[in-house]
Order: sequence, then C-alpha cells, then structure tokens
Amino acid sequence: MPDHTINRRTFLAATSATAATAATSGLTKAYAQSTELGPNIEWRNRQSGMAYRRLGRSNIMVSEIVFGGLTVKNDPEQWKFLETGIDLGINYIDTATNYNKGDSERGIANVINTPSKRERVFITTKTSMWLKKGRGDVYAKVHDSLNAREQGRVRAEVGARLKDRGVFEEYYLCNYGDWQITEAEKLIRDDVLEDWHGDKVPSEDRKGMVKALIEELEGSLTRLGTDYVDFLFAAHGATHPKHLMSNELLEAADTLKRQGKIRFLGTSAHNDPAFITRSAADSEHYTIAMVAYNISNKHWVEPALEYAKKKDLGIIAMKVARAPFPDRGGKVEPLPGLVEQMHKLIPGDMHVAEKAYLWALKNKNIAACVSAMNNEAMVRANAALAGQSPAV
Repeated sequence: MPDHTINRRTFLAATSATAATAATSGLTKAYAQSTELGPNIEWRNRQSGMAYRRLGRSNIMVSEIVFGGLTVKNDPEQWKFLETGIDLGINYIDTATNYNKGDSERGIANVINTPSKRERVFITTKTSMWLKKGRGDVYAKVHDSLNAREQGRVRAEVGARLKDRGVFEEYYLCNYGDWQITEAEKLIRDDVLEDWHGDKVPSEDRKGMVKALIEELEGSLTRLGTDYVDFLFAAHGATHPKHLMSNELLEAADTLKRQGKIRFLGTSAHNDPAFITRSAADSEHYTIAMVAYNISNKHWVEPALEYAKKKDLGIIAMKVARAPFPDRGGKVEPLPGLVEQMHKLIPGDMHVAEKAYLWALKNKNIAACVSAMNNEAMVRANAALAGQSPAV
C-alpha cells in the first residue's frame, strides 16, 4: 500500500473528537455536525454553491450531482476534471473494479492521494466480477454437470422468473444495451441452479466465493491508494433479491467491515430496479442502493423509491440521462416518445441530459444523480444544476 494512504484506524479515532474540534482542519471536518439535520450528520467538501441531501441511514450529506467513474482513466486528461468538480462541491465519486480494467480506480487515486484530499470525498467501488464471474463460474460448473433434460428445465424456469418480474418489458428494461438481456438471463440462471442444485456446490467453492469478493475489493483499495472505501456495492448489477442475500456476499462484507476496509454495504440495479430497491430497503444489511431511474421506467420505480424513503434507504439515481440520451455512437436510439416527454417536462433551452437530471432531482426520494462526466465543461454544466430542482 502506498505511503500516502489514509490509515482507517486513525480516521475512526479522529472522529471521536468531532464535537470538540469540528471547526479545526483535518479528518474531523469530515464529521462536522449539522444542527439542522441532527448530531450524526457527516459532511465532506461542503461548498456554498452546491446543494446537498442526506443519503438515507448513512447520515452522509451528498452533493446532488455525483461523479460516475466509467469515463475516468489514469491519464491527466481523463481525471483532471474530477478536481474541477470537487472544487465546485461535488463530494462523491463512484467507480468499479471493471471500469476500464481498473484504470478508473487508478485515475481516481490521483485526486485522493493525500489525507487532506481523501477527506474531501466519499469513495465507492463495486465488486463487479464477483457476481458475474466468481459466483457465475461456480454455477456454470453445476450447470455443465446436469443432463440435457434438466438443463432444459432450468432454461424454462429462467424464462418464467423473468416473465413474472416483467424484467424485459421494453420501457422498464429501457435501452442501455443488449448486454442487459444476456446478463439478466445468466444471473437468474445461477439463482435457479442455487435453488434446485445448491447441494452440488462443494464447501471449498463457497469459501472461494467469499475469498474472491474480499480479494476483488482489496485490489480496488490498492489501485485507489486508500485503505478503505465508504461504500461497497458488492451486488453490482443485481437482478434478483437472492443476489443481495447471498450468504457468501454477506460473510465477505462483514469481514471487510470488521477490518475497516468498507463502511457501508450497497447494491446497484439496472435490471428490475424496483424489486431490488424494495428488497434492499427491507434488509438490515444495506444502507444505500444505486438504481436505474428515468422517464422510461418511472412508473415501476417511483413507488419503490417512496417505499425506500420510508425505510430510510439512501438512493443514488443512475441511468437518469441514458433513457432520453443514449448517445453511444448512434448504436442505441431513445425509445419512442422519451425525448419529447423530457422537453415537455422541463421546458427551456438546455441539453436533454441536463433536463433529465433536473427532472430526477425533483423527486424527494433520491439523494443524488450520478453522471459519467468526462470533461470540465460537462462538470460545470451539471454541477450548476444542483439546487435548481427543489425536491417535492
């Protein structure tokens, strides 16, 4: 671990003196109290030009616009814009182990490479490969051990479960990419195999799943140059509640919490986000969920967001602008009517993506919108949206 990393034990020890030293510099600033919101509210990088909201039961105050790390790389031209956003009051950076093959995390390391810089932002990462590969490889072996008739029965059950949840309804699935369909089918197949043939999984393979998740997170910490992250999205891209309640996932997360390597556990969902949101809200293990929410799926997701608010689950909205503005080389077009809806909902001369963020931020049940910004101009435009949509 590089010498500049923050020692988590030192960080936690510093917070115990918060009440007496909140006005001083250093790590205690991160835990400055707000008399308006209660004694346990946690602030970082509070700037007068930015609007903040409480992120559910984490008690963290997060900027209304936050960074998505998909566009970040370990090249000054592809991470310097993060510094602009931080200067403007953005205080949350999201990344994942598989973003640019880990180069996103290496790029982010440049903006948190001293204790004073690290204390300005909340960092999240996602153990992307654990669910799709670590767990998936185990159940692929189970699937291959079955005869053709049983494999067919599994396929039929996968289709029935997907249909029952309405996962593939066009405006609910939205248009993020064809990969969604393949991913959802595979993850649900693993669930069926666990239900029907979980006894075929050797105990050493289950231990291996725990180890794989822990090692994936530890790789992230090395690339980020820190010894902890504030949030770990261990079920990255969950499609079914079984992904959230995996014994192996929860065991690994508990170990990482006790080691001080993660603070809070979260989940993300672009397939069936409404069901995953409700499931996370009902679980004592989850503090935050990052869910796809936009004008395409609002009729499914908004009731779930209201439910999550009552349970005090923190919500970061993702894919907010992807519905009316996919913009991936012209390969994906908006579903019919979405662009027109957005212009009607948010009148005025503004980019449709910016309108999407303003629309989402009107919802009091979310804390922030995550945006995959990639240059200074985009950062300034999106940061300026904060505070313009009073939550209702």
